[in-house]
Amino acid sequence: GVEQVAAQESALIRRMGKGLRTIPGAEVFLAQAPGVQAGVISFRLAGRDCEEVGEALGNRGIALRAGLHCAPLAHETAGTLETGTLRASVSVFNTDQEAERFLRTIREVSAQKR
Repeated sequence: GVEQVAAQESALIRRMGKGLRTIPGAEVFLAQAPGVQAGVISFRLAGRDCEEVGEALGNRGIALRAGLHCAPLAHETAGTLETGTLRASVSVFNTDQEAERFLRTIREVSAQKR
């Protein structure tokens, strides 16, 4: 049911968040309580322009949103109004392997010289 789908998406997002936190310079915006995080994760890489990172990821087959999103008050609260964030979403159809590819690709992009 709906609860199972939400739990699966939440588990995948938390796994991605844990992986992102191992990347130097990655700042992850993730709810502390597991049950309240939707199937979206927001993050940024220190000193990197979100739009440029988003384009580099897109060139590698990772589609996500970059920059400011449709919630300026959320950006204001998170302190990201000036920089924006990268936002990735998952669904019940995403796999652990896709999450690992996502993390590998972000590690590659974050290690590249600008």
